[in-house]
Amino acid sequence: MQYDIKTLSQQEIDDFLASEKLGYLSLTDGEKPYVVPLAYFYEAGCIHITIGAEGRKMACINKNRNACFAVCRVPEDFGIQKRNYTSVICEGVLEHVTAADELKTVVRAGEKRLGMPEGAWDKMLERVLENPESSSFWKIKVTEFGGKRV
Repeated sequence: MQYDIKTLSQQEIDDFLASEKLGYLSLTDGEKPYVVPLAYFYEAGCIHITIGAEGRKMACINKNRNACFAVCRVPEDFGIQKRNYTSVICEGVLEHVTAADELKTVVRAGEKRLGMPEGAWDKMLERVLENPESSSFWKIKVTEFGGKRV
C-alpha cells in the first residue's frame, strides 16, 4: 500500500498547533528520556504549558531545558484501510514565565483558548503575581518545526 506523505507548510503547522489541545512533552535528565502528555495552547511560535514545581518533569528541566513537543491527530476510523494522520514535532528550549506582563498575557490567552470568560483565572493570577517565581507557566520557544500529513 502506497502512502501519500505531505510535508506541512509553516502556516499549516501553525493552524494545526492552534487547533489541538493535547501534546507530548519529551525531556531528558541527561540519561533517561521522559515523555508526558500535557494540555497546551500555541501562540506566536510558542507552546504554552503548566508544570508543577516538583516531580520528574522539574527534575529533568533543572538538568536540561531542551525539549521536544509532539502533537498528533489520528481519526477515529484509523485502521488498516485508512492510515491517515497529521503530526507536528517542535523542538526548542523551555522558559519559565515569570514577568508580570507576560503572565497576564498568557493567562488571558489560556482562558480564551479553553473557552473561559476573561477573568476566570484572576484569583490564580493575583496569587502568582505576588510571587512570580512560583508561576507554573512555561513556554517552549520553538526553534525547529516539522510536520507531516499522511
